[in-house]
Amino acid sequence: MNRFRLRSLTSTAVVVVIVVAVAMALIVFAGADPLVGLRGLVEGVSSSPYRVGELLVGAVPVAIVALTLVPALRAGVFSVGAEGQVVIGAIAATAATFAVRGVLGDAAPAPLYWLTGAAAGAAGGALFALLPAWLAARWNVNVILSTLLLNYVAAGALGWSLRTWLASPENTATPQSDKLPAAAALPDLIPGTRAHVGVLLVVVAVVVFEFWRRSPHATRVRIFAERPALARRLGATRTRTIVTTMLVSGTGAGVVGWMQVAGVNDRLLASVSGGVGFSGLAVALLGGLLPVGIAAAAVFFSALAVGAVGMQSATGTVPSSIADVIKGVLLLGVAVVAATRPGLVAPAHAAPAPAPDDGALGADETAAATAASGEPLLADASAQPRTAAEGAR
Repeated sequence: MNRFRLRSLTSTAVVVVIVVAVAMALIVFAGADPLVGLRGLVEGVSSSPYRVGELLVGAVPVAIVALTLVPALRAGVFSVGAEGQVVIGAIAATAATFAVRGVLGDAAPAPLYWLTGAAAGAAGGALFALLPAWLAARWNVNVILSTLLLNYVAAGALGWSLRTWLASPENTATPQSDKLPAAAALPDLIPGTRAHVGVLLVVVAVVVFEFWRRSPHATRVRIFAERPALARRLGATRTRTIVTTMLVSGTGAGVVGWMQVAGVNDRLLASVSGGVGFSGLAVALLGGLLPVGIAAAAVFFSALAVGAVGMQSATGTVPSSIADVIKGVLLLGVAVVAATRPGLVAPAHAAPAPAPDDGALGADETAAATAASGEPLLADASAQPRTAAEGAR
């Protein structure tokens, strides 16, 4: 086990232990037996197929957002814009679904709805992620700031859409779109629950990112976060790395937006994101940026919310809102863990400048470069970009 994985697993274990300790303290403070409360938490997750389905419904979008954030986070591109990208993806997927129905009517087959909705959602999320990526690559705009502010733009676009061109013709208490065609709904994975086949997409994503993690491209991305000058020699330019990694995260968030509409709500709601963007970021860090760890962290995160209802029923005194408090402690712990990894949370444009002797690579750097490129790298000064403009390319 390498040092990075050991440190990630240790940090995650410490955060989980602290969260459990805080949960037990809150249960005691509420005047209940901690063991009864924890048993109620477990039963609230596993007592019936419906509760298991709710566990999966909560874990799937968070896991996909977290998994597709991994390349950006490994590159030091700390994006917090998944929330807005989910919203834009949901808007695009809803509009595309209604467009298919408008053209083909009731004759449109279900697979066409699924492919169109997924493609539109992915494109919407990717394009919305491309804007902050371009701002960062072109003008060094802080990625954290730009993606955070664009979340408000997405929320405004959603509110306007639900009041105008996507508004339901029915009089409703809350803004929402018309119901999607029945054929556009994702098939159920567990009958009688809201769990849909999107669970299988999480399995596929875990396998894909597990292979990617062992690829030369992943090595170049990691080197970019730590040694930008060395990464340029391997072909991982700053612009290319920022744009490609953020496009991956935007695509994943957009697909989640489609799944929330077609698989859970059957229509576009103002609450379509449900905080999965921010939760996905926390889960990615809690899982140590490892695909299997992220999947486990997503299930754990969802279990807190789903099991809180069972805890309330078992104790009679502990409110279900305790899940929000525990999540807050969990997010705080994740923030502390992230702060201890400066290479992870530093914006890509703030990467340290190369040392004066960067023209010569050490043995470890040469080995890393060779592993990433697949061929020996000549460590001479002539490999450096001749001008700043050439390096930016």
